[in-house]
Amino acid sequence: MLIFHPQYRAYYKQASQEHRRKILHAVLLACGFMLIVIGGLTLLMLQEKRSEDAYIQSKIKQSTVNLSGDALGILNKTPVHARMMLISIGDINLKEKQLMLYLGVTLHYKPQQFASEPNFEIVNAVSNNTKLVKKHHNSDGSLDALYLARVEIEPYYMMPLYPTDVQLIALRIAAADMDSDYYIQVTDFQNFSPEIGDYALIKTGYVNQIESYPISFAEHNSSYFNQFSRAYLIYDHQNILNYLKNIQYVLLSLGLAVCSLLLNSRKRGPYLERFGLISGSVFALASNIFQINASIKPISAFSLIDLISVFTAVVIIGSFFTTLRSIKFADDDGYETAKSFDVAMFSVLATSSILYFIIIYLVL
Repeated sequence: MLIFHPQYRAYYKQASQEHRRKILHAVLLACGFMLIVIGGLTLLMLQEKRSEDAYIQSKIKQSTVNLSGDALGILNKTPVHARMMLISIGDINLKEKQLMLYLGVTLHYKPQQFASEPNFEIVNAVSNNTKLVKKHHNSDGSLDALYLARVEIEPYYMMPLYPTDVQLIALRIAAADMDSDYYIQVTDFQNFSPEIGDYALIKTGYVNQIESYPISFAEHNSSYFNQFSRAYLIYDHQNILNYLKNIQYVLLSLGLAVCSLLLNSRKRGPYLERFGLISGSVFALASNIFQINASIKPISAFSLIDLISVFTAVVIIGSFFTTLRSIKFADDDGYETAKSFDVAMFSVLATSSILYFIIIYLVL
């Protein structure tokens, strides 16, 4: 660290006792303030992370429902077992609304148990293109029917933590006819799709879920139960190069603001250059915001990029006020005192910036 360099320590010792005390108080105040800022922003990030995790868990965990008083639901229906295979999936693009998936579904059932041939639909798909391609009769009287389906869904993308986001891609499958005498129950889900873009697949699975709806009929309160199954994939945005690419202008902004503090000489001229670099850091920060807005859909909630921008703005403002105070030190006690103050504040802001971005990557 530059603050421990012998030359700058000598500059600090040359300053008057009053100015040394002011420099020490300013550095301690800056350290405390930056720790508070980092702590507060980290708590907000953790809150968003917990909300994201809670949403995912609510979709992949099976809840227990008391099947009492089921007048219209699934108690008298027969399950049709389904094995799902994901063949391919489109790239996750947070700017696009729809995502294309190509999958195979095998239904296993005994035809004599049903009044009509069982069929399925992807409930959360905006378009379904399903085709029966093969049937196989088993020795026990059961039947395997293989369907190929090309569907488009509108996934709920979780964008507040972009570009360290985790995305849940879910397929909700149910009986094609609500009045049928069967329901679809997934028994297996396999993924054969290749890796997609910057997202790494970290988990796949399925859950068979029962939903309960209150219903009032003939002046009696009852419940309607519906059975559906959800197959899911969880992707993690793990590419560190993509993470750096999305905050490249933030890093440039921080670099300009912090490194401007190293510009100092025995003349007043470099202070004008410092103000110029600090102004440039503001434009770099604005450029990063426009870049992110071009990559994802706008959201109303606080995002990780917003929190990073707040931290960057704090560092820029800190650099600005450090420059003003450095001019005062230079006028009162000379170049050496101003230089020792600049180096000390540079060390505080640079260390805080490095620490903050390491925390982001490790925590999220």
